[in-house]
Amino acid sequence: MSLYVKFIWFTFLTMLISSAISFFAMNTLYHQFLKEDNNDKNLAIAESFAEHLSSLPPGQVEDTLNVLGDAGYQLYLTDGRDVSRFGGEFRDETIAEEDVQRVLGGELFNGIRDFPRQTFVTGFFANELQNSIGVPVTLGGESFALFLRPDIELLFQELHLLFGGLAVGIVLLSFLGMLLVARLLIQPITKLTEATEKMATETFDVPLAIDRKDEIGRLADQFRLMRSRIEQSTVKRKEFVHNVSHDIQSPLHTIQSYLGLLEKPGNSDSDKQRYAGIIREETARLSLLTTQLLTLASVDKETLEALGTVALHEQWRTTLSHLRYAFDEKDLALSAQLAPAYTLGNAALLQTVWENLLTNAVKYSEQGGSVDVSLAQSESTVRVTVRDYGIGMTEDEMMQAFERFYRADQARTRGQKGSGLGLSIAKEIIELHGGRIELDSAPGAGTTVTVTLLAAQNDPVIVEKSN
Repeated sequence: MSLYVKFIWFTFLTMLISSAISFFAMNTLYHQFLKEDNNDKNLAIAESFAEHLSSLPPGQVEDTLNVLGDAGYQLYLTDGRDVSRFGGEFRDETIAEEDVQRVLGGELFNGIRDFPRQTFVTGFFANELQNSIGVPVTLGGESFALFLRPDIELLFQELHLLFGGLAVGIVLLSFLGMLLVARLLIQPITKLTEATEKMATETFDVPLAIDRKDEIGRLADQFRLMRSRIEQSTVKRKEFVHNVSHDIQSPLHTIQSYLGLLEKPGNSDSDKQRYAGIIREETARLSLLTTQLLTLASVDKETLEALGTVALHEQWRTTLSHLRYAFDEKDLALSAQLAPAYTLGNAALLQTVWENLLTNAVKYSEQGGSVDVSLAQSESTVRVTVRDYGIGMTEDEMMQAFERFYRADQARTRGQKGSGLGLSIAKEIIELHGGRIELDSAPGAGTTVTVTLLAAQNDPVIVEKSN
């Protein structure tokens, strides 16, 4: 069943249920608040009629009763044996004999007030003798019981047609209006559904002509934004697969080629050592790539596990110690100002960030250059700065530096090899910790990387989080 048909059925059932609830509510209102007032009003009218009839000569009583009946009242006159009816007839003339005798004895009959409440009958319209007012009246020296109630059918005859036609017109026009509104509401949703189905086949160019200012318009705007992001994500995914395939295939091809050279007879020891060195480099490059891909996959889960208070100054001391050989190879000077600093996070992921940043600083520094590292904590934040004085980056390169697999111009970087994932991984990990990472660079002037994280107190806190 389509949403349009469901909407129509829902509208119809809503109107039906609303009518039933309204009926029960009005029935309750009548019985709880209006019935007694209606009883007292008709009792006063009946008593005035009885007083007037008692003062008339016997010959004028019947004519007067006929006039009262024609004026809109149902009259039931009895002496206990015979019955005279004037005006409209009661649908049900059942009444207890003792009630009639009480009225003949001079008591009043409050039938409208005491009429029993029924679920599916509105007491105001119940045309029964029990739902009337009874008063004693003396006519020609004899006692009679006069039962009276307004002739609803006579009084509301034209109004019945008027309100009936009005109700039918309201229902029909409301239903037609809801049909139109339903179509206006469902049509853009249908277009969104079609566009969504096309997205499943990676078709993102389906036109979506929805220009509204309501919730559906905002939904369409968000859908366009989501579709654009999914399209970008799909393109990046394909590029990612292509880049990974290329980056894995390249070292494997090199390893395969040099293994073939090693198998050839007549290689000198120096050649064998050179070939083995190249194979080791490519193996290390492949190992680094797989490690970074695994790190990237864990970051893509967008969750932090095993959170705890991380002593960043200790992490940096460990990182500098592990990479000391890299500084020695390029004869780099190191300046490290590491004030005690703490943050709440995943220690393993943050350690990866520091290693990536420091490795990049060493890689792109000139021989005999220097690298500055500083760590400081304020009341609310921790600030980490890594500065090198190497080749630097252009404006365009800085804008793309955090993209996965991006590599700077090979001519400027003098063929430095890398996966192009280091800064991308660093950025995603830092943002996952609620921080930010910024670049400041210029060609030939080096690069400064600044990381800002939320500060934590030096308390041993460990929080386990699960998916």
